Amino acid sequence: MPEYRIRAVIFKEGEHWIAKCLEYGYVFQTRRLEDVPRELRRCLTWQILISLEMGIQPFDGFKPASRKYWEMYERAAPLEEASEYLGIGPEVEIRLAA
Repeated sequence: MPEYRIRAVIFKEGEHWIAKCLEYGYVFQTRRLEDVPRELRRCLTWQILISLEMGIQPFDGFKPASRKYWEMYERAAPLEEASEYLGIGPEVEIRLAA
């Protein structure tokens, strides 16, 4: 699998935690904050693998997140639970916006 480094900012919207990937504008949501790192990595890995299997460049057609999310990421604190990277799937740096 090609190497990918993806940055994501997490924020709460209603009852859900939203993870917005900056480089590709990929969006993911869960109900529990503790599920975000594992599930986001899982979804991104499948996105990459399925695209490659179909002969499509992963994230083709995805546009970078708007400036609002990049600024939110810059102000956010790293999510400690996301620090473990097992070498499977993309490397994801996740920050939690207050």
